[in-house]
Amino acid sequence: MRRLQLIVLAVSLGGLVMPAAAHASGPDRIHGGCSYETVEKPTTDEYDGVIRDRSITTDGAGAPTGATVTCWIDVNDVEAPGTRFSYTGSGVQAGANQISFTASGSDWVTLCRAVTYADGSTEPTECSGPVVIQIPPECIVTCDIIGTLDRLIAYAVDPAVCPELVKLAGSYPGGVTVAPDGDVYVPDPLILFDGPVYDCPPYGNF
Repeated sequence: MRRLQLIVLAVSLGGLVMPAAAHASGPDRIHGGCSYETVEKPTTDEYDGVIRDRSITTDGAGAPTGATVTCWIDVNDVEAPGTRFSYTGSGVQAGANQISFTASGSDWVTLCRAVTYADGSTEPTECSGPVVIQIPPECIVTCDIIGTLDRLIAYAVDPAVCPELVKLAGSYPGGVTVAPDGDVYVPDPLILFDGPVYDCPPYGNF
């Protein structure tokens, strides 16, 4: 059976709405984080999809601070080749890349995240287990899979992340733009998105 995996880092969806704990070397914090979506190729153990980061980072005073967020996939605690990507920004980090990896039904697939702030402080590396939604093959064609993920984000993540994005509206290095309503736009040479990489309420107004 073909499967769609919807995985969100920072201890699944719940972790995305809670700021990371302050560490000894500084009070910098990350809100949001890594996620990925993959589809299993029929009759194989190969997965194709997209890995992405949508996050904002702040210092102890709540002001934007620079950071590099690195996302990758582990299969049985071993990094899957070609799945590690880093996203850097001053206050806002966003981007997406195509990935492919192999995992059998008995393998443990986790999404990992590392954060390095502009002042040199770091967050401990975190890896979280998958939230897997299995869907019959016919539903892959007829169902709005990405819409399912978007609805999960809307209910569990947006109420915490979007108000912070609104405060950070403006243009950032690397071509990242945060609109007044919190929508996040990034340069997209792969044409992976039709609109912002993060869409805050009101939805679809782009």
